[in-house]
Amino acid sequence: MRPKPDEEYPPGPLGARYAGARETPRAPGPCRYRGAMPILDHVVWGVPAIQPVADALLASHGLTTLPGGVHPAWGTRNAVIPLAGAYLELVEVFDPDAPMVGFTAVVARAADAGTGLCMWCERTDDIEADAATRGLHVVHGERDNPDGSVLTWRVAGMAEACADPAIPFLIQWDDHATMPGSIAVDHPAGEARIVGLDVEPSGPSSLRISSARGNVTLP
Repeated sequence: MRPKPDEEYPPGPLGARYAGARETPRAPGPCRYRGAMPILDHVVWGVPAIQPVADALLASHGLTTLPGGVHPAWGTRNAVIPLAGAYLELVEVFDPDAPMVGFTAVVARAADAGTGLCMWCERTDDIEADAATRGLHVVHGERDNPDGSVLTWRVAGMAEACADPAIPFLIQWDDHATMPGSIAVDHPAGEARIVGLDVEPSGPSSLRISSARGNVTLP
């Protein structure tokens, strides 16, 4: 994992919204998500193992990774890097017997490729209406936090996004105060936020983060 420094990206607003060009998600060349429109909730980064990537992000860029939890049905484990309302989710497949389908397969492919951004998610406050507009089915999700509390949400479009990572899936958190992007974190780099996400026809390709220490493009 070798995060690359990015010399010149203008800082984005805290909890910025990112413009998703849905009319051209499969067009040649990168699609850039900045400015206004849907709220970017998080980006999924599939990794062979979470700890080495977390250690490198801390050492190289001053970004702190917090423990997440386990998705038993998928055989995956996650950790989160809160970024001023949004977050970067590091995911590893920990169960060698987990069926390699859906989300598990997407994460495993990204990890086998040497780590890579593999999915992205938009946050909504009315998932039932937004899902109905897009013809998506809403399902409930939850996982245990390290402190014993339970994080709950509703999600739509996971299967569709797994099949076509150029499109986002949707999420609505049951409690905004406890969603991963809102967790208080002490980044040695200072306040850090997402300022841009590039999405190719094959899915997310680069994520730009700005902090007091400077700017970086991942992965």
